[in-house]
Amino acid sequence: MATQLLRYLSILCVGLIWSLPSIAADHFNILLYHHISSTTPRSTSLSAQEFEGHLKYLQENNYHVIDLAVAIDAVQKNQPLPNKSVVITFDDAWRDIYLQGVPLLNKYGYPFTVFVNTDPIDQKNRHAMTWDMLRDLKSQGVNLANHTRDHDYLVRKPRYDEQWLANTLANITYAQQRLTDELGPVPKWLAYPFGEYNNSLKNALKERGYIAFGQQSGGVAQFSDWQALPRFPAAGPYSNLKTLKTKLASQPFPANYAAFKNPVIRVDQGGNSQPLLGVELTTAQRLGVRQQLSCFIVGERETPVWQDKMHFTVSASKALGKGRNRYNCTAPIWGQKNYYWLSHQWLIYGGEAAPKE
Repeated sequence: MATQLLRYLSILCVGLIWSLPSIAADHFNILLYHHISSTTPRSTSLSAQEFEGHLKYLQENNYHVIDLAVAIDAVQKNQPLPNKSVVITFDDAWRDIYLQGVPLLNKYGYPFTVFVNTDPIDQKNRHAMTWDMLRDLKSQGVNLANHTRDHDYLVRKPRYDEQWLANTLANITYAQQRLTDELGPVPKWLAYPFGEYNNSLKNALKERGYIAFGQQSGGVAQFSDWQALPRFPAAGPYSNLKTLKTKLASQPFPANYAAFKNPVIRVDQGGNSQPLLGVELTTAQRLGVRQQLSCFIVGERETPVWQDKMHFTVSASKALGKGRNRYNCTAPIWGQKNYYWLSHQWLIYGGEAAPKE
């Protein structure tokens, strides 16, 4: 009951803040976590102590941690959000989230969302939450949403034909139904396993009314691609507050993200492993901002090429390795100390069997 009251007061405070236009924003950033544990793989984990360090930083630096549903509704309706709005999400519904993460989130009164793989729950995997744990979270006002039934690689398949699409959608639909059967109504949100998708799947989800989330970095605004929303990874190598601070303070680069190229490059079908990313801005930027645009690809700085005030391109100077690769571009925001952030994930794939991760 106390937790529900805290969440209500948090939302009420957000509403009061919205009435102050001087500190209103039109965007928000999402943090992505997996494990809250010191014994799970470091690449997707951070300790409870590190996690509390993040929460304490948000509190002490006047960030507004808000409910994902509230944030989405405000941006889609062009309603203001509090300045420095942040959303917290978890993928996979690991039990350590419930045991170590949830008490800390309740301590700070922060809302959050968990994207759930349903098969491990049904199979009573000892590392996953139980349905009773998830019901408890939902009773506290936590958002629970779809992460497929089995966390399969959705696009590392030999062919992208009608059967592939039907099987993939059936996987997602099954998980959505299991969540509904066990928990009651849940939002039509999907977090892509490993952040991997292609445009065929993205378009099919749009037709079916889903909002979907990737694992490329960046913020969310009206101009975002709502079937490939970015989130900032905040665990493992990304958990260091020295670098996370810059990402938290960033804003989404105003661009037409839905027009980005298909993120899967099939090298077995002649795809170019040095893909060219073309970016069309939604708002023209001053010359000083354009001149300071920096892009990084697999740790290497690459020079973007401006076609005009509204368009630039960037590509890798050498072939990308197989698997996931990201293009990250940043530029200073005129009149601020913060940065615009833009990211696109490419999957370089040769039709081979999906790896075990």
